[in-house]
Amino acid sequence: MLKLIVIATIAMSPFLCSATQWRTWHKSDDLNIAYKPHESGINYVKVNAFYKHVTVDSLLNVMNDTKAAPQWLSSVSFVEVLERPNLAQAIVYTYIDSPWPVSNRDMLTHSCLSQISDHGYRLDIVSIEDGEPRSKAIRVEPVRGYWLLSETEQGLNIEHQIYADPNGALPNWLINKTARENIRNSFIALKEIISDEKYQFSPSAFVAGNCEEFSQLEGK
Repeated sequence: MLKLIVIATIAMSPFLCSATQWRTWHKSDDLNIAYKPHESGINYVKVNAFYKHVTVDSLLNVMNDTKAAPQWLSSVSFVEVLERPNLAQAIVYTYIDSPWPVSNRDMLTHSCLSQISDHGYRLDIVSIEDGEPRSKAIRVEPVRGYWLLSETEQGLNIEHQIYADPNGALPNWLINKTARENIRNSFIALKEIISDEKYQFSPSAFVAGNCEEFSQLEGK
């Protein structure tokens, strides 16, 4: 669901304070992907996408359909919503398959949806600690990201930014290459699945709320 992913993530201070310019990696009519380095050597990734004739609820419905997550979240094999603290928030477990000999990864994230304008929403995502391992996979952390969603008469504008550290012994060049490719594949697949009628005509399971308390989790 709100993985987010693989796609999922924001540390406000690094995004705002870094003077490094974004570098375009992929550009098409409705999808742009850029990156810039973090001091760790792992890149931030930013996506700008536009999907015609869909709404914010359409996207949230796709995210809420965890059984369909492997259809559009590249390399993700399993997503489970563990808890809904309220209608605006979700705690989500995500399992990521990796090709041999790379170890599989998993993520535990907490998300919160807020409304920032009449037709604009923001979904923040941050990794959280888990008392007991849920698998033998290597935990992806920290994860920090966000989705900015702006609904127009023509469709849905999306801005997504993500930073995620997969840990382990992977070289940074491979981490960054894989992250960009997975994100591109995910957004291309999302364009197809979000047009399904079952996501178009029902209200979202998420209701925007107050994320001020949630924001205190960021950076922990």
